[in-house]
Amino acid sequence: MEALADTRGDLKQDLFIEVLHFFGEARLAVNGASMLPALWPGDTLTVERQSLENILPGEIVLCIREGRFTAHRMTGKIQNRQGTQAVTQGDCLRRTDPPFSAHELLGRVRSIQRGHRTILPRMTLRIRIAACILRRSELCARVLLRLATLRRKLHAPDTIWAN
Repeated sequence: MEALADTRGDLKQDLFIEVLHFFGEARLAVNGASMLPALWPGDTLTVERQSLENILPGEIVLCIREGRFTAHRMTGKIQNRQGTQAVTQGDCLRRTDPPFSAHELLGRVRSIQRGHRTILPRMTLRIRIAACILRRSELCARVLLRLATLRRKLHAPDTIWAN
């Protein structure tokens, strides 16, 4: 059964990449917490295909590494024997990711859909301060995620009465 689940995940991933390459943009749901507070589990990202040369430090990018999507903030570019590589880091992670090459880059996050709101992925002072706190306290991150889950449940429409 696990192999079947992996195949479905691979098919979804392949379909996303195909849509992104064909149409130039695609949408993807977030399920990790490494980009708190900029990205939350349940957010939907609109990703636009973009080359590494056109992406600036501070922008959130989507890449594929070891068969998994990663949406992290680009902190810089390095030049080495493999060519230009990008360095990224999750906002609430303490360390940067290993550099990745241009062929692993899928695109830039153009917008974030959170509930009924569309948010532009900007690094504001409030996000920087919150990320700094979350980077230093795993407990704060867990409490924040728990509160967000409770809030979503409280504001979710009652499915019994919705019909």
